[in-house]
Amino acid sequence: MYSVMLVDDDYPVLEYLSASIPWKELHLEIHSACKNGAIALERAQAAPPDIVITDIGMPQLDGIALIGELKRLKPDIRCIILSCMGDFSYAQQAVRLHVDDYVLKETMRPEQIAALLRKLSAQLAEEKERSRELARLQSKKEENAILLRQGLLDRMTAEGGLDLSWADDAGEAGIGFEGKVWLPVLVALNRLSELSRRLPDERALQLAVGQATAGLTGELSGTVLLPHGRREAVLLFPFRRSLTELKVESVRPSLRALGERLSRESGITATFLIGTSAAAPAALGRAVQQLLASGGGGGRFYLPDEGIFTLAELPLLGEGDLHDVYPEALQHIRDAFLEEDMAQLESAVGHWLDQARERRCHPELVKEWTLKILYDNQTRFVALQHYQNVFSMEVLHRTLGDIATIQELGDWMLQFFKEKMPLLGLIYKQSRRSEILRARQYVSQNIGSKITLEEVADMLHINSSYFSRLFKRETGYNFIQYVTSAKMERAKELLARSNMSVEEVAARLGYENKSYFAKLFKKHIGGTPGEYRGD
Repeated sequence: MYSVMLVDDDYPVLEYLSASIPWKELHLEIHSACKNGAIALERAQAAPPDIVITDIGMPQLDGIALIGELKRLKPDIRCIILSCMGDFSYAQQAVRLHVDDYVLKETMRPEQIAALLRKLSAQLAEEKERSRELARLQSKKEENAILLRQGLLDRMTAEGGLDLSWADDAGEAGIGFEGKVWLPVLVALNRLSELSRRLPDERALQLAVGQATAGLTGELSGTVLLPHGRREAVLLFPFRRSLTELKVESVRPSLRALGERLSRESGITATFLIGTSAAAPAALGRAVQQLLASGGGGGRFYLPDEGIFTLAELPLLGEGDLHDVYPEALQHIRDAFLEEDMAQLESAVGHWLDQARERRCHPELVKEWTLKILYDNQTRFVALQHYQNVFSMEVLHRTLGDIATIQELGDWMLQFFKEKMPLLGLIYKQSRRSEILRARQYVSQNIGSKITLEEVADMLHINSSYFSRLFKRETGYNFIQYVTSAKMERAKELLARSNMSVEEVAARLGYENKSYFAKLFKKHIGGTPGEYRGD
């Protein structure tokens, strides 16, 4: 549905047009009815109409000036002029502004205006359909170009770079070898899970990279982009063979500009890996193959999300893993999560991922380790009602597979915990209340024994230091104080309702030393056991 703005300083004209035109029948709506050009322009700046019907002679801003401003705001706006003036000079100005029709008010009829609006609506619909078709054709052209270049890259690296048949078609992609040296650079896209929310598929990603690459200008303007899967592309920078300057340093400014443009326009972060230059098809095929193998070989996992590096700067993977520190890491991260302390959690995650950096563990091992951390963090809550809604291991596994760098992994882990903390906070609080209740029940059931914090923590299958903090936070006093208080309350009952001696009461409550028991009782009650009983 298109919108129509009405502008006239004669209010009856506005009323007449508003009431006499069958707007719904024409599938049109009134954008606004304005008493002068200045008001109309202000409203159009907030949301331009598709069609404007305006008087010429108005205070503050006349119709001709208004149309000029509206054309600047929206070049394809359709304009109808209403006027009491039959002066040819106005008609000339209207023609220069490409006004669609010029109607004298004295001859204006509703059916005439309706017919004009129907015609203009049809024109707008035709133009929209034409634009859609042009966009479809352009998109198809760009898609075909992507497929052509992607196929060229596949052929270039096939059979170890020994099949040189691709070189016959390289010219179509702008790759020539006469007097040229080519420097390949791998563009590795990061944070695909975030990108997928803005760029829905592989082609959209490749188009975004292609559009940003088209902005490379100057001496390196002949750069060729070859897409490679979802997260990678190869840039080929051309140099004259006679050029003696260091090629690697020459491309850094262009790569920095490309990285900034990708980030600014599409929210893409990219790591650039510079390969070795080549002057012949066979050498270029090998150089590109080496670049792709090195970029996907695992070392890139330890590079920052954004930056420019050479193959020599690519970290080498080690043989170590993180299994030996798993129990400590799990407890460290779990305690921080149970405490709902993001600063502590950030420190814990950062510490253990630094261990992975130092050991240069294989990325897949680090991801498996992370998945196990997340899974084992929740095993105590598997029976809880909300578990399936909160955690899907299949989704987690798929998301981890898309993570390209350890920096992204750390940020994702923290974001994961942060997003789940409010809901899990409720679950954990339920669990905490259950743990406190079970601890109190244990104390009540074993009031006659010596009770330690460690044995209750073992009974609850949780870390003793965490249990101590949890009990203090949930009850307001520490666990040993609670046990002593419970025993003293039980001692009061025994002293008041039985004929047991003080020695017998002490023994019944697990105290071997009568004097120690009496000292605790006096501290808790304010008097000795004998004084309390009234002996």
